[in-house]
Amino acid sequence: MKKSFTKLPNMRDFSACAIGGIFNLNGKRIAGKKIRDMMAGMQERESGQGAGYAAYGLFPDLKDYYCLQLIMDDEEAKDRVEEFLNRYTDVIENERVKVREDVLKEYPIVWRFFVDPHDQENPDEAIKNMMMYINCSIHGAFALSGGKDMAVFKGNGWATEIADFYRIDRIKAYMWSAHSRFPTNTPGWWGGAHPFSIVGHAIVHNGEITSYGTNVNYLKEFGYECKLLTDTEVLAYIFDLIVRKSGYPPRLAQRIACIALSPPYWRDIDRLPEEKRRWLTAIRLTYRKAMANGPFSIIVTTNYPEPTMIGHSDRKKLRPLIAAISENGKTLYLSSELNAIHSIDKTTDFWQPDPGNPVVARLDREVIRGIGEPLEGLRLK
Repeated sequence: MKKSFTKLPNMRDFSACAIGGIFNLNGKRIAGKKIRDMMAGMQERESGQGAGYAAYGLFPDLKDYYCLQLIMDDEEAKDRVEEFLNRYTDVIENERVKVREDVLKEYPIVWRFFVDPHDQENPDEAIKNMMMYINCSIHGAFALSGGKDMAVFKGNGWATEIADFYRIDRIKAYMWSAHSRFPTNTPGWWGGAHPFSIVGHAIVHNGEITSYGTNVNYLKEFGYECKLLTDTEVLAYIFDLIVRKSGYPPRLAQRIACIALSPPYWRDIDRLPEEKRRWLTAIRLTYRKAMANGPFSIIVTTNYPEPTMIGHSDRKKLRPLIAAISENGKTLYLSSELNAIHSIDKTTDFWQPDPGNPVVARLDREVIRGIGEPLEGLRLK
């Protein structure tokens, strides 16, 4: 169903996007000023039509409950959402998200609900299904995010405007990601801006997924409805499908998801030792419809099963991605441009990740600068 949030005219149209990420590996929560400043330094990549932020570690006192953060047209839409949530969850707490009303001329209601699903056997899947239902069937309402101890803040505007609207500089989190410019080939509306999120995952993306149609049809087989009219939505759902729903050990699942999105060429797989060749062949065949064709650089943030940030790109590296680590080794930065990182940290420890070879960082662990041998030590049964 088509949503009714206010659309803005096409002000500018650039072929670039800006993405950024900050992850304090020691779990220290910081205000969002740094991620705002990073994005402000890449304004030439923006269109002024859309931007957004994902933040983790927001609700330490309510971290055991799912935070459904929504935008809604009016009080009637909010009433419909509340009636739906009361039917399938215990609503522990709910509140209006504080915003600066003088920043944007028009904006929807932004509200969050902390909930405990009635389905305790598979609460993650219950939340995923609720988000799907809200986005597809409750007119005038859209679920921005639905994970624990995290939330997504996005809308129509420049990256600095969206940051100021949500008062990002007052919000504290240990992991941040951000995006500016409206999604490629997408009508301008609040729910269509990045990040795209499902359960505890959030993805920001620079590029264009030409396999979108194939990916959408594949995801339908597993209960994912792509209603946001943008290619990036499929990336979030594919990651959720492989990492959360597959039943694989979570860290192995993250490796498989990265390989599935950007697999090695067949000619390279054929040159590998037998065990690796069998693994990569199995992944390519099993997830052939999950492969993301086209140019992309993405930042994945997730707290399933532990706080993790991943920087990843296509096999030809057709979109930029820079990684850096602070001099004290406690913070990972990811960005489209080095100048954005240097605007907040003059670290000299920076590099361009290899194509198709992700950077992976987990809380309280050393950054993996490139998986390189992604399946070393594993055995295919």
